[in-house]
Amino acid sequence: MIYEKMRQSVLPLLLPPQARILVAVSGGPDSMALSHVLWRYAQEAREQGISLVLTHVHHGVRRESDEEAIMVQEMAKRWGLPCVIHRFDAQAYAQASGRSFETAAREWRYTRWNEDMIEYSCDLLATAHHLGDQVETVLYRLLRGSGTAGLAGIYPRKGKIIRPFLTIKKEDILDYCQTEQIPYAVDYTNFQPLFVRNRIRLELLPELKKNYNPKVLEAIGRTAEVLRWDEEYLEQQTDKAWKIYCLSCEHKQVQLSREVFQEPKAILSRLIRRAAAQVTGEPRGLGFTYVHQILDSGGQIGWKQDLPHFTVHIRYDGIWFFWRVSVERASQAEERHVGENVKQGREIPVHMDVWSELTRFNAWAGLFSVEGLNPEFMQNEDILAWADFDQEELSRLQENLIFRSRRPGDELWIQGVGHKSLKKIFQEARINSEERGRIPLLAVERQVLWIPGVKQSDSCRAGIRPKVRVIIRR
Repeated sequence: MIYEKMRQSVLPLLLPPQARILVAVSGGPDSMALSHVLWRYAQEAREQGISLVLTHVHHGVRRESDEEAIMVQEMAKRWGLPCVIHRFDAQAYAQASGRSFETAAREWRYTRWNEDMIEYSCDLLATAHHLGDQVETVLYRLLRGSGTAGLAGIYPRKGKIIRPFLTIKKEDILDYCQTEQIPYAVDYTNFQPLFVRNRIRLELLPELKKNYNPKVLEAIGRTAEVLRWDEEYLEQQTDKAWKIYCLSCEHKQVQLSREVFQEPKAILSRLIRRAAAQVTGEPRGLGFTYVHQILDSGGQIGWKQDLPHFTVHIRYDGIWFFWRVSVERASQAEERHVGENVKQGREIPVHMDVWSELTRFNAWAGLFSVEGLNPEFMQNEDILAWADFDQEELSRLQENLIFRSRRPGDELWIQGVGHKSLKKIFQEARINSEERGRIPLLAVERQVLWIPGVKQSDSCRAGIRPKVRVIIRR
């Protein structure tokens, strides 16, 4: 019997003492049975101090909607419970929002329920999703190519939402309504194959039960539960990794460390989706195709991709996720600033994303340090880029060395190749045009000796003679 299972093993885990619960009641058998179970439990366990508030949404679509609202109100009055009735034009709302009817109506309902919880000081929202809903959700997401998070299905509790009936079959709910003489309404649109979920329930599931597994509901329900265990663990690991790799998380902008690419794809993909969700505000995150594009970049410096509503840019100082509008405005401002100064032939001030301590390209003091070669430097996390130079040659050129911006005609000499244009070098390194203007070049007049983090000229490269390491630190 439903109630005994709820009373012994489900409700004590979901309902803390003194809980005030908003119950979403459509008027169908599922929500009417859930309301009765919760009301009955609150009556029998009065020492727990549990109270209920019913909420009903009148969608204004079917002729029976008025009768259903009255039925819910009468039941609430009979049980001595407060009841809230919401009315809205679901079809008009769907058209205005540009979403499907199901999506738009669900969005509107949850928005109203959140408001009800605040107004009536409720701690939890109870919905009547049952095992059949769980299986439909898993199959629906499977057909769309979902990953572990999607196939974990509906959670018995997530945030302030609880679903006590999630392991209960529809047949058992109908039996409970009949036994307890609970009135309910029937929405006949549920028996029409108008939506994908309806077709899964009316066509796919009967086929699976008949020809593959008569207990397919229980089997898929168990699979969802096992995947939910895995997903909860992976989310915990993602939380730990986020604290390590998230360097900054501001409004419409997230910066992750490039070392994040050392993580396994199970964690890396979740970090990418979380960063995208932080920037866009879309809780469902990023689609598989777009996540795969970022994974395929391999963390290559200069890689950049415009994705829906935001841009991903891999730079020397990390992986940046920018809200599209802000990054475009910033880029345009940077181009205007750089262009005006380069035209005037000045060594321009730099607002570096990569080397924040650099304020001018020609600032020698503190810009880089000349150190004897030491293996310890290779393990120093503060080092962003380095190059090995011939000691005598570097000393000879030191008075004329400057860090400057890129100039037309710049070349870098490479052994066996000769002089190679910086444009070609940047293209081979997949450094895009925006990033090229941000990289300071170590040069002597027109001769470029080093593009930090990209390539070093062979003209001053150390051979068998003593050498020094030029380091740019964070």
